[in-house]
Amino acid sequence: MPSIENWILNPLDVINRMFESRESDTEWKQKVDEFFARKLQDEKLNSLVPSMNNEALHNLPPNTLMKFRCMIQDSYEPEYFLDTYQLVDKSTGDKKTGSSRYKDVIDRPGYDVIMESKDNETGCRQVVYCVAVPGENQWVKQVYVSYSSRRPQREVVTDCGGNQMKRCHEEAMDVTRAHNDYLSTPKQPPQITPTSYPPPGNEQTSQNVEKHHPIPGEDGPVCIVKVYDETMELKVNETYEFTGVFSVDPIFSTPFDPMDCNGVDEDHMMELKSRSPPSSLVPRLHVVSMKPLKHINPLLPATIPKKISEDFTQSARYLRDDLIEFLKRLTFGDEIVAQSLLFHLLSRVYTRTGTMAVGKLTLNITGIPPNSSYPKLFADVIANLVTKTHYLPMTLDNMNKLKFTPKKDYQKNKLEPGFLQLSGGTHLVIDETQLHPGSLDPMGVKNVQALSSLMTSQKVDYDFQFYATPFYHDVNCVVLSEAKSMLPCDLQVKLTPDTPVATNLEEYFARLPPSDEMLNKLRVYLTLGWMGDYDMEPSVMKQIENDFVASRSSDNEKMSADDLHRLLVVARLQSASLGKSKLELSDWSVVKQFDETRKEKMK
Repeated sequence: MPSIENWILNPLDVINRMFESRESDTEWKQKVDEFFARKLQDEKLNSLVPSMNNEALHNLPPNTLMKFRCMIQDSYEPEYFLDTYQLVDKSTGDKKTGSSRYKDVIDRPGYDVIMESKDNETGCRQVVYCVAVPGENQWVKQVYVSYSSRRPQREVVTDCGGNQMKRCHEEAMDVTRAHNDYLSTPKQPPQITPTSYPPPGNEQTSQNVEKHHPIPGEDGPVCIVKVYDETMELKVNETYEFTGVFSVDPIFSTPFDPMDCNGVDEDHMMELKSRSPPSSLVPRLHVVSMKPLKHINPLLPATIPKKISEDFTQSARYLRDDLIEFLKRLTFGDEIVAQSLLFHLLSRVYTRTGTMAVGKLTLNITGIPPNSSYPKLFADVIANLVTKTHYLPMTLDNMNKLKFTPKKDYQKNKLEPGFLQLSGGTHLVIDETQLHPGSLDPMGVKNVQALSSLMTSQKVDYDFQFYATPFYHDVNCVVLSEAKSMLPCDLQVKLTPDTPVATNLEEYFARLPPSDEMLNKLRVYLTLGWMGDYDMEPSVMKQIENDFVASRSSDNEKMSADDLHRLLVVARLQSASLGKSKLELSDWSVVKQFDETRKEKMK
């Protein structure tokens, strides 16, 4: 059985041995998949695999096993390669068979590839361009890094006994020693020169490589990921954890040179340059295992066990009370705004009916004074609770200059990112108090329209130049404004402080966070509540319909069909906040009372 040193530090050696002992072309590939799947399903062994998210690229040893937590920003055409090929020994003339699976290039010193051999087989792999998850909050990164930094110690503390525990310890230390040896080897890291603030998605390095982060100013790792399972449906904007062979082959280590492409037309040359960035800045990852990420909360396992769900059901009511108290301090004692914010934080699109995104709850909090630091401080608090956020000051300059909508560049054959290219579960805090009198130019108008479409139907039309292609999202939007927002929102509530507003908001907010233990409990609560399933008994729905009919009969203007839809969404969120998966009539009564109080406040 390959040791940790083999399968993590030298996965190609393990793969090559399986290839050389193969009985058929499909059998060895299946063995590779099963071997790594079995290893990575073990949480302790999985924790030994380093992550691209936690280290500078020049500190990562090439051709080792690596993880990458990311979002697919663009999808390329399939890539064809020599899956198996024949070689001839240049000195003896002996022939043998090799494979370039999980490799970028064929590197067999002393051998020549027989390109015309009838035994050569062509393979196909999916290629996607991935970026670190946009808007991933600092606390998420810090927790993941803390797990990585104590990787060997975490592995030693196991429930294994005797020799197995000793082996766990030795294998973990092998990984650590090899990584430290690599770090101590003299090398010249790539020099990245800071530049002026770039347009979104066009962060430039000193080698003029576009890193294509959707959010301006973000500069996390990026990677070209190659997936060998052709049946796997990979979608743009979805988040994954890919594990594979980390490749920074020297052939890709220098910028693209047009002089190497004599006879290639200019348009194709632009595409080749765009698709072949230096691997020192944009490495390649040949995937041996992958999993879609329903959430990126490091305090929870990727797949939620039944025991955690059951515990959440028992404790949700108490954690809800704790979170409401915290949110009341955030809103200066305003319980209705605190409740509205709780519902908003738990909302998600759980189904679609035609163009309607069912489950979303965009929120507009009014009564925010202009020129206040409150919106940014508010956004910082939200960022400390959930996993992905971004704060958008809605200034004329931002609206007119930022590119909100992704656009296809046909010369480079790449999707240029836009600010709204965000993964599901991202929270967007929009500060409308920053919008002062002035004119929106055509780009500004287009950006407002894109933002409105996101908030109305959770849909953004990506610009493919000759046509628009709708991409569906699940981004929670909250707008802070002085009066009613110009953007369409599902729920509007006015901030009416019940306690005196602090004169020094920065000092007040610095004292606001609860203990780390409580903060982590609230983070787990919000993730589990957001992910929860939902159902409604037909008998409950029938009674709600009767209630609606009776309300319309007594006062035709008291409840519209839109009101009913909004209240049904809020009722679901009321149930979720209590750890319940089914709506009860008591929840419906609470929500109706909440909405009446909210409307009274708006008068």
